[in-house]
Amino acid sequence: MAKILLVDDDPDLVQLLTMALSARGHTIESAGDPAEGMKVCRSFRPDLILLDYHMPGDTGAHLFENLRRNNATAKTPILFMSGEAHPSDVLAEVADPSNARFLAKPVQIEDLRRIIDEMLASAS
Repeated sequence: MAKILLVDDDPDLVQLLTMALSARGHTIESAGDPAEGMKVCRSFRPDLILLDYHMPGDTGAHLFENLRRNNATAKTPILFMSGEAHPSDVLAEVADPSNARFLAKPVQIEDLRRIIDEMLASAS
């Protein structure tokens, strides 16, 4: 299955998503903020990134732009998640929203699984 990086500052959500996605055979790594997310990304080399939009210190949009400037992650599919932002606002904030999608929090596990499957299939 896929290697998925989860960047979110909510430890309860990280634990829930890690359990749900690991049960489907995915390998999960996590980071609690954008700076840590970038560090983990360099060594983990994920197939997909789940990215919270609102985090302390920075936004997911800034991390998204940094990932797109990096050759190793320039085409990696990224799924933004937020309970506060509107999808059109988030995707309008990034320079190139291709290979990016948005999922509103609270996350419904079946919706998350379906979107992940779709994103991974289109990235193959």
